[in-house]
Amino acid sequence: METPAVLTAFVDTCRQAVQGDDARATIHAAMTELFADPASLAAGVPAFTADDIATSPRGFRLGGETLLHQAADLSVMVLGTLPGVIQPPHDHEMVAMIGVFEGCEEQRFWARTDDGIEPVAGRLLEAGEVMVLGERAIHAISAPEHQDARAIHVYLGNISDVDRSVFDPETLEEHPFESDRYDAFCRPA
Repeated sequence: METPAVLTAFVDTCRQAVQGDDARATIHAAMTELFADPASLAAGVPAFTADDIATSPRGFRLGGETLLHQAADLSVMVLGTLPGVIQPPHDHEMVAMIGVFEGCEEQRFWARTDDGIEPVAGRLLEAGEVMVLGERAIHAISAPEHQDARAIHVYLGNISDVDRSVFDPETLEEHPFESDRYDAFCRPA
């Protein structure tokens, strides 16, 4: 995907924000402004094509992903989520901000306990909404039946270079995050 000017400007804002005193608040404010008109944003960001969406080793098509920026202090990506797959619980070990600009993401949350994790809540993150997840948050996303979702995910760190966890959706056992394991823990909706 060729990066549209609106996303280049947003990434520049995020890059400047991580050099400042309150990156979380600054980026959240920028995302709130960016997502104020989700239909315009969706029209300006090219949709993922069938060729952009890989099929995982287990046969799942989760959606498209375009990394817009990645450095030690910041990762920004456009994520497309297809219906039909329930993705597993996972953490990020850093602040994450998610804004949906088309469709909606089903968000499920878990909390750590002395014995592991337990489900605590869920919500639909609708087009135009922005959500902040703390460093210790555990969540999973999926798209509702018959409705794709497109979103921007911002991480205050390098999401590809952090020790984090993925959880077996049936036993809730914690494992080191690996792409193959994530795929193995996906389930048909």
